[in-house]
Amino acid sequence: MPNQTIDQLNLTGSVLEQISQVQQWFARQFEFENLDVLLGSEEPITEQYLRDKMLKQGRGGLCYELNGLLYLVLRDLGIPVQLAAATIWVQPRESYALDRTHVINLLDHNGTLYLIDSGFGSNLVMQPVALDGEPVTSPAGTFRFLSETTEKGTMVFEQQTKDGWERRYGLYPDEIEWSHLDTVKQQIHHSPESSFNKALLIAKVTEDGTYSINDERYHRKGKNGEETLRFNDKRELLKQVRQHAAPAVYETVERYMDTK
Repeated sequence: MPNQTIDQLNLTGSVLEQISQVQQWFARQFEFENLDVLLGSEEPITEQYLRDKMLKQGRGGLCYELNGLLYLVLRDLGIPVQLAAATIWVQPRESYALDRTHVINLLDHNGTLYLIDSGFGSNLVMQPVALDGEPVTSPAGTFRFLSETTEKGTMVFEQQTKDGWERRYGLYPDEIEWSHLDTVKQQIHHSPESSFNKALLIAKVTEDGTYSINDERYHRKGKNGEETLRFNDKRELLKQVRQHAAPAVYETVERYMDTK
């Protein structure tokens, strides 16, 4: 159903099942990509901007765009989600990234808090994750959402790895204003500490795994293991983008490559 629109989704089941169906649609539809950062787009994050960029143009985006749009879609469905901000834990250097620059959704449903995140690169769960509930699994891996106090919040989101559970981000459950999305965008675009303003990144969950593309290589991780294809020139990069990403993303990568 790659060409199915959000209006054509036939949502069924409980509220949590309906949210999962929307998250699965988001995973099929949108790449996690930082092209607007690299091209210096400074448009403010308004509701209309997100609807135009992603629903009409067929682009992807970063967390503040993807989860911002997810918030709008779920709100339109009458689901009372709220926006919140988390801080990414960078495992290789064992420290936190820019403070509160990962935007997420939270839902208090029947007395349980759920994390709803469709903007975490290729690390997508594609269903609500209950606080202190059972771990959940998707093609991207196995994840859990726990009550744990750190210097960046009272809750943590973790992923299971071969070395055990590893933190992915910490958060407080406080609701943020819509204006925080623009604050995040400015930090991501302009901070020297931002990892998204230095090199291309396109990532997505597929039916059996994940893939990512940067300036140097295409990498895929699936049931049959991992593969990496290194690029010798920009034609090889564009070939992989054309093969794996949405047409609008490919066209924008062409514009980006013309600036290099």
